[in-house]
Amino acid sequence: MTAAVVVLSLPAAGTAWTESPGPQGISLFLPPGCAVAPYAEGVTRVEFPIPSGTLLAEFFLLIEAGGGPLPPGQPIWIGGRRFILRHWLEGAAGSRYEAFRFVAPAGKGRWAALTFVIHTANPGMFSEPPPPYDRGAVLGMIWEVLATARFPAR
Repeated sequence: MTAAVVVLSLPAAGTAWTESPGPQGISLFLPPGCAVAPYAEGVTRVEFPIPSGTLLAEFFLLIEAGGGPLPPGQPIWIGGRRFILRHWLEGAAGSRYEAFRFVAPAGKGRWAALTFVIHTANPGMFSEPPPPYDRGAVLGMIWEVLATARFPAR
């Protein structure tokens, strides 16, 4: 049996992507088809477009701002900016959630957190599971959003 992989189209940053303002003066470049909406107090949710008919149920970003010391995590550099990364996996009733939380200083003792969540269905929940998704394309999209993010001067 051969597994098919559905590829997400990842348009290059620039004219195809749209700049969207975020908290603390941050601007993010997002691919076409994203839905941006308030999620909770102080949190914005960005729904990324995904192909139908795969194990990928949803792919979204939560944007929030905070103050004080940066939350704990592993320091990494992306696009010349230092982020604190925390990565975790959770499972629930036939679903798997993989999250990547990137926290960056936003100046004047403030920070911004960008939490990307990849929600997939458990293939064992299907008699004939849909094909897997292109995880590399999803991770590439995360990288592109982070690498092109604009932060206020400190």
